[in-house]
Amino acid sequence: MVSKRKRRRPSAALRSNYGQRMFGDVLSMASTVAESRKHMVSERLSQLASTAKDLSIEIDDIPYVRDFAEAAASRIDKLAAYVDDTDVPDMLDDIASFARRQPGAALALGVFAGLIATQLLRNRAVSAALLSEGRSSLRAEGKRGR
Repeated sequence: MVSKRKRRRPSAALRSNYGQRMFGDVLSMASTVAESRKHMVSERLSQLASTAKDLSIEIDDIPYVRDFAEAAASRIDKLAAYVDDTDVPDMLDDIASFARRQPGAALALGVFAGLIATQLLRNRAVSAALLSEGRSSLRAEGKRGR
């Protein structure tokens, strides 16, 4: 007679260890992707700072707005340099440190970033739908014209 062996379930420690390794792998992959995009983000921030500087030069009538645009350009330039010069893990440590010091501000920034991301994704979906709709209408007109 063949005996049936009971399968042992992995212990909680093994499951926890597996989860931690998997989480570490995901963070490592995200860090690699972020590291590859870091320079592009820095360039875009520099472009934004340049645009803000140009705006401050064009606004002579309202000194408060001009000063605000100059200050914003300066801060954005500093942020671009920080992004370009700092490794992603160090940035994440800085963000975690800020969140511990200022939990309310971190929460507000998180909500704000979520709203911006939602709008960007929604606009991308709408523009993709409009582009697709425009292509199909052009195809339909092309078939009618033949």
